[in-house]
Amino acid sequence: MNEKIKYTEDDYHGNYYSGFSGKLMRQNHVILEKFDFGTTDKILEIGGGFHPHIDFVKNDFNEYHCIDLESAQDLKAFINKNHKKIKFNYYDGKKIPFPDNHFERIIISHCLEHILEPEKFTYEMMRVLKKDGIISMALPCDPGILYRVGRFIFKMTMKKRSEDYDHDYHAACEHVNSIFNLNVILKKKFNVIKEEYFPFKLKMIDLNLFWIIQIKK
Repeated sequence: MNEKIKYTEDDYHGNYYSGFSGKLMRQNHVILEKFDFGTTDKILEIGGGFHPHIDFVKNDFNEYHCIDLESAQDLKAFINKNHKKIKFNYYDGKKIPFPDNHFERIIISHCLEHILEPEKFTYEMMRVLKKDGIISMALPCDPGILYRVGRFIFKMTMKKRSEDYDHDYHAACEHVNSIFNLNVILKKKFNVIKEEYFPFKLKMIDLNLFWIIQIKK
């Protein structure tokens, strides 16, 4: 049996949020805020890891909750120490531990591609979202052409830093949903009211790295 991939603070900082790759990842967070959310009472972020979105949020809120998998080692201690405004808990990756119609906004960045039943999980997010609430979502354009080029460059960069890190293996294990399938599911079953591609404005998956959308309940 393969050993389950674990995530540490060093993984996030060293592999994803440093150098040029870090600038690209932070741009996802910036684009997620290009929307008028108004004032929200409660916000939920799913799978924010060691770089939660809270520092980028533009709208006012009273409560900010984060949930993540226990495979993110020491994450709860890190959040409690570094982000005092966040109320953090682990969850099982399937059932969101909140009642129906609880949040005005949900933020989920670079997570849905990891989830085996993305449509079912999006409906689970809808369950805890209030009427007219918004899901802010960012997704990698994997396996689009430009994303594959970027992944090759990232792999070569990471190989210089560490011979032990194999990004192709990581993506093969973790990216269980292609952006092409997610694009179809989300547009067919949910109310996508705004979409933006990065780094180019053309609405073409193969020519971009990320797809950022706002879904309204």
